[in-house]
Amino acid sequence: MSNKGILAQAQMLSDEEHYEQAYELLEKSYESMKSDPEYLEQIALLAKTLEKNDVAPKYWEELVKVNPNALIGYSELLDYYSNTDKYKYYITRAKYKILNEKVSQSIDDYKKAINSTTEENDIINARFLLAKAYEHEGKTQNAIDEYFRILEQKDDMAIYYKLADLYNETGDRYSAIDTLERGVKAFPAVNELGEYLAGLYIKEGQYDKALENARSEYTKIKAYLMKGDNDNAIAFLNQYKDETNANYFALLAEYYFNTKDYDKCLENINKFENLSPQNPLVFQMRALVCDEKNDQYGYHFNMGRCYSYKQDYELALAEYLNAHRQDTTKSEAIKEIIKINEASGDKTSLMEFYEKLVRQEPDNTFALAGLGDVYADLYEFKNALEYYEKALKTGTGDNEIFRKIGYCYEKLKDTVSAKAAYEKYLAKAPLSPDTEKLKEKLAKMDTSSSVSISSDEGLIDKIMKLFGK
Repeated sequence: MSNKGILAQAQMLSDEEHYEQAYELLEKSYESMKSDPEYLEQIALLAKTLEKNDVAPKYWEELVKVNPNALIGYSELLDYYSNTDKYKYYITRAKYKILNEKVSQSIDDYKKAINSTTEENDIINARFLLAKAYEHEGKTQNAIDEYFRILEQKDDMAIYYKLADLYNETGDRYSAIDTLERGVKAFPAVNELGEYLAGLYIKEGQYDKALENARSEYTKIKAYLMKGDNDNAIAFLNQYKDETNANYFALLAEYYFNTKDYDKCLENINKFENLSPQNPLVFQMRALVCDEKNDQYGYHFNMGRCYSYKQDYELALAEYLNAHRQDTTKSEAIKEIIKINEASGDKTSLMEFYEKLVRQEPDNTFALAGLGDVYADLYEFKNALEYYEKALKTGTGDNEIFRKIGYCYEKLKDTVSAKAAYEKYLAKAPLSPDTEKLKEKLAKMDTSSSVSISSDEGLIDKIMKLFGK
């Protein structure tokens, strides 16, 4: 019988109040089903119903291990631990509160858990959970204090790493370095700690200390390059040449930048980009080369790309605008400004830069249709139609433009033109999501039109009869 079949049969027995039989059926399947949350919850509930208080907690404990979000498991364990194990009671209550999005209330429970036991491992576990709760609540210094209390009881590589991260987040690089130095002494064979420390020393400009702690060849090369020791840097680069590694080309580009061979620098930046596309560092490096070559448009444009890939769009927009001021004839910066303004919904700026793009590229379908959209959003439907029609004439317009034209004519009460545009849209995009709605709209237009004709004919007849009298 399949696992689902066993669960279904057990449920049927339970529904008929044959609890003992249901429990026995599930108990026999324990080994094959103990990782199934549904199974564990069902057998735990049966054990509770049958007052098997010696085994029910075991199933609830296994349930919350398999499914840490099982509220019922924590709730049942709270009842059990309240009289049997104060440490587990407070830990469980804290987790229950966290699942109910009351993290701040869990802090006091973790403190009580620490005070209710003398077991070192239990205390460390509770302190770790307490530190995580402090982090969640933005109480970084409290979290740091708890992590250090853990280190007082037991050295833990991950805690050193975590502390360095927290100090970095608060901008306290000195304390991060001090903590990592302790970590490297405690765990000299752990390369991650040494690399982290070396990276911070490079940022601090302490390149010799970075070289002492660097574990990878690439970090050593980076330190040599930052130090200005280009001979050692190129010697290592030639020794550890790896054209499948993006970092190799990034460091080679940096070497050529240091030696002022900007053409080779750009060549290696391109190779770096091929292996690591959309990496902000690519554009930052290009910007620095442009700056050295006194290409201010290129500098600001590439810094804009750098910030765009970092998703810092405010700074990106400022750089693109600076690039546009440097050279108003280049369209690349205009297009990037438009992208950001489209996302932000700045209609005024959008119109300005769409118009600039159209002046430079009169047949740019994207810009023409974009101007149409802006005017349509401003309820200036005649202007919108003008640009939509121009976009169609480029020959590369999207079928969607016909639908937009239909909408504009509809708003201008030109039913005939609206109907013609919608029909063209449906002919070119018969499987579009709005097909049925447009067909209904066209049917209403036909009805409205026939009613209008009928009414007109009736009026003419009346006039003719009047004059015939």
